[in-house]
Amino acid sequence: MQLDPVSGDRLRKAFEQCRIDTVPIDGDYAQRLVTEKFEGCVVRLDDQAVPVLEAVRSSRSNHRMILYGILPEQADVRRFSKYGINALMDFPLERGAVLNVARSTCALLLNELRRYVRIPLVIEVSVEGKNKKYSGSSREISGGGISVQLTGQVPSGDKLRLSFSLPDKPPVSIGASVCWANNAAFVGFQFHDSDPARQIVKDWISSFLGLD
Repeated sequence: MQLDPVSGDRLRKAFEQCRIDTVPIDGDYAQRLVTEKFEGCVVRLDDQAVPVLEAVRSSRSNHRMILYGILPEQADVRRFSKYGINALMDFPLERGAVLNVARSTCALLLNELRRYVRIPLVIEVSVEGKNKKYSGSSREISGGGISVQLTGQVPSGDKLRLSFSLPDKPPVSIGASVCWANNAAFVGFQFHDSDPARQIVKDWISSFLGLD
């Protein structure tokens, strides 16, 4: 919505490579979400984004669609956590980055859902260690773990507790341990098998995929 021609063209070409058609929608988005079925929506995450996100997630036929957020410079994605943004693209859009996002989510868009176990999702996550707390935002979640971009480096040996809220669910607190990390402050956490909160995550994923 309200994208410059270059950004719109890069999005269109990237999704075309994944056999996905794109449709520009402007001021009539609320009505079209009622009368038409879409698989995904790209939204610029600025002050005008909230009404669009509200309309998507409250839509009877489109509330499970994949949400792509275009993140302006220095914007705080955490303010949009409750809407369950599935994938982020930094503005200005770079051709390679947009294509990577399109490819990583095409299985969801094409409804090849049972083969896709990791769900792209951007939500706020708090990590509590033995002596320190960390915060960040997720990038993917599965029934077994979650990847998070953090503001600090988490010691791999810590016994950790993760807290987050899945869209339309009460807050979740779950035990986890670090299973991988990289220099870009991305950390992969594995949920503890014995923690009953894992079932909450699994149930949400099944609901999101329409498998319940």
